[in-house]
Amino acid sequence: MKYDVIVVGAGVAGLEAALVLASKGFKVGVIESKPVEKIGDKTCGDAIGVHHFEKISLEIPGNVIDYKYQGVKIYSPSEKHGLIVPGEGVSVNRVRFGQWLLKEGLNKGVELYDSHVLADVTIKNDKVEEVKVKKVDGPIIELKAEAFIDASGARPALRSKLPETWPISDRPFMTDFNIAYREVIKSEKPVTGEDSKYALIYLNAEIAPGGYWWLFPKSEDGFILNVGLGVVWNGVYNPRHNYEKYLKPRFKGELIHAGGGIVPTRRPIPTLVWRNVGVVGDAAYTVNPVHGGGIGSSLEAAYIVSTYIGNALEAGRIDEEKTWEANIKYMESYGAKQAGLDVLRMYLQRLSNDDFEWILKNRIVDGSSVYDLGVKGELGEKILHTVSAMIKLLGKPSLLNQLRIVRNYMNRLMSLHSAEYPKSPGELPKWNSLVENVVEEYARIIGFERGQKVKW
Repeated sequence: MKYDVIVVGAGVAGLEAALVLASKGFKVGVIESKPVEKIGDKTCGDAIGVHHFEKISLEIPGNVIDYKYQGVKIYSPSEKHGLIVPGEGVSVNRVRFGQWLLKEGLNKGVELYDSHVLADVTIKNDKVEEVKVKKVDGPIIELKAEAFIDASGARPALRSKLPETWPISDRPFMTDFNIAYREVIKSEKPVTGEDSKYALIYLNAEIAPGGYWWLFPKSEDGFILNVGLGVVWNGVYNPRHNYEKYLKPRFKGELIHAGGGIVPTRRPIPTLVWRNVGVVGDAAYTVNPVHGGGIGSSLEAAYIVSTYIGNALEAGRIDEEKTWEANIKYMESYGAKQAGLDVLRMYLQRLSNDDFEWILKNRIVDGSSVYDLGVKGELGEKILHTVSAMIKLLGKPSLLNQLRIVRNYMNRLMSLHSAEYPKSPGELPKWNSLVENVVEEYARIIGFERGQKVKW
């Protein structure tokens, strides 16, 4: 079977990419390991800022939204001190959202191969010529296409099979990921009062080392809750164990859904396009490194990459030269911010409960500053000036020096992923080497152990 584009993975990123391309009249095939009725069923926090939908002009139906938030509330380890970060967000029903995106794509002519796994990739003339897919207890099917998009998740099914000389086959470090576990429950006790208006994040290095634990209301009455935690993936911590030990005794009720997964929490892949392949979603690390939210940024990446692949197909030539602008657009939209927040993420993972408690107790930063940091990905002059004054007043000069280091490296990586990002593919190797050197230098200065690289 021959297609214009084959998309591997029917998560939100893959379905958005397929929808964009099918809407332009391209013949699109989507490969998904889950059966059709399970598409959309993914373990995550389910929360997303509404600005992501607005950026790609995606109007979702009301029945996809479970609950609306006025922002995020961050709690200290003792839970005595909180910080409200404003910003409109929603909790989506992942199954309904996935099924809606799928239906939209099918209505545009997308062809679905559900319950199929990617078995092999054929490279010819330095491009992907075809993929071989297999259904459980079924035969191998060969699917050819002009272009391919890997949207298969944090353990990428397609790009992990590509030549290691292709920069799109980048292998990250284990500590570039969090592993998470969460349960959706009908609680015996509802979340009420001010807390019911917000997505609640709890900083606690004992319960969630290298991450945080969360409590996200999902219903108006406050009884349906998404409760979970993420920990740094270093081979030491088990999120399910920590959930059972620390959170399950606190949140009793009827179990609706449970599951775990792996989440990239780092800067984006060096390039989202190479030869006739694009990468989006978790497979391209398009996730916020600090809070781990990835639905919105995955949709943005999918929209951008699929748009430029479509443009290249219309022009009659598909390679990294013709699609390179997708990288530049994504870095402008979200990638540069990710790079800055990756620096902050590594620093935060080094902090103790005493550090978190002191910062929130003394209100070293306010909610609007945290919002600006999340939107822009940088420690601006205003934030640093305010923080500096507070730290000097409270007598923690070592913390001030640390923040100056963090700020310098945040700015450096953001610049490398924006103004200094390669204007053409030929500049990528030198740029990528520089980025790795900067990250390695920073990790060494703050004492961050990057650990081993993944083996997939």
